[in-house]
Amino acid sequence: MKRWFFALFGVLLFAGAPVYAQNPNEAFLPGEGEELFGEDFAEGSLPKVESFEVKAQIVNIVDDREIGGQRQVKFIAEADGAQYTVDTAEALVEGLRYNISVGDSVYLQVILQDGEPVQVFLVDIVRIPALLFIALLFGALIVLIGYQRGLLAILGLLATLAIIFFFLLPSILAGANPISMTIIASAVILGVNMHLAHGVNKSTALAYLSTLIGLALAAFFAWLFTGLASLSGLASEETVLLYFEAQEFVIPRGILLAGMILGAVGVLDDIAITQAETVTELREVNGNLEDKDIYQRAMRIGRHHIASVVNTLVLAYVGVALPLFLLFLLNDDITMLRFLNEELVAEEFVRTIAGTMALILTVPISTFLATRFNKR
Repeated sequence: MKRWFFALFGVLLFAGAPVYAQNPNEAFLPGEGEELFGEDFAEGSLPKVESFEVKAQIVNIVDDREIGGQRQVKFIAEADGAQYTVDTAEALVEGLRYNISVGDSVYLQVILQDGEPVQVFLVDIVRIPALLFIALLFGALIVLIGYQRGLLAILGLLATLAIIFFFLLPSILAGANPISMTIIASAVILGVNMHLAHGVNKSTALAYLSTLIGLALAAFFAWLFTGLASLSGLASEETVLLYFEAQEFVIPRGILLAGMILGAVGVLDDIAITQAETVTELREVNGNLEDKDIYQRAMRIGRHHIASVVNTLVLAYVGVALPLFLLFLLNDDITMLRFLNEELVAEEFVRTIAGTMALILTVPISTFLATRFNKR
């Protein structure tokens, strides 16, 4: 019953938190009926221009061809009884993304002039049904292999999403300190998920205490290294756009630090639980082992875990930044040192090092706490 209480607690704890965020599209994309030009222009000689987005279904492929070796499609889509003709060649990148066919649902941007559509662009393809299928397949696999513990893990995931989207993000957009809010949210996420998935017991409690110490270390290293590396937090286009949209209550460097802290939370859970369970199993196998022997044996396992985690984090970054590395190799004018000096690269370097150092120190901390205080 305690586990189910934590499941309910995690999902509902921040469900009533007020959402302060405004729609980020409002300042950049005109909504339905919103004029692209000011009132003075609309009342003058210029035509009245409006824009809106519509969800439509492709009913006919008019032309399927290649331009410059790339597939481009001209199709007719229908929405609310109206038909729109779209040529993906008019938005080259959009046409390269998707394998379009009759029956697909798409999002279109319709440009009106004096109430008549003059241009229609392909914005995106509707993929919610596919994402729902993938999520259901993922959940079924977890429950099939993990049984009750897998189901509890799914509930923990839902609790994590609820805390992030109903507490952390609205709090930051409302003007709260992103670093302190991320630490609070991370502590709650760890508490709910660890006790939900691994049970409410002394071993889990000690592992949770270890993750809180690791969380503090991650925050400290992230703060220290971002200062040493003179990172502004404005390296990516997304953060620049966010800053100009919400600069009254968004601090770029604080958002960068919050992301670094949040990124280390999941692996902290893994490290602490593994070491705590290792100590427990060693005591079960041989109750005559002294604390020193148990600590040394558990640390041998922990060192293997450290080696694999470091490699995993580096490969994860390279995978995400693969286009960036390829662009670097295409440009012969940039040296390796100049490339590493780029803030976008330096951010990920600091993120990886700060998180990994916190993880490394969590191994002996969690092992010591489990050995010292979890005697049986």
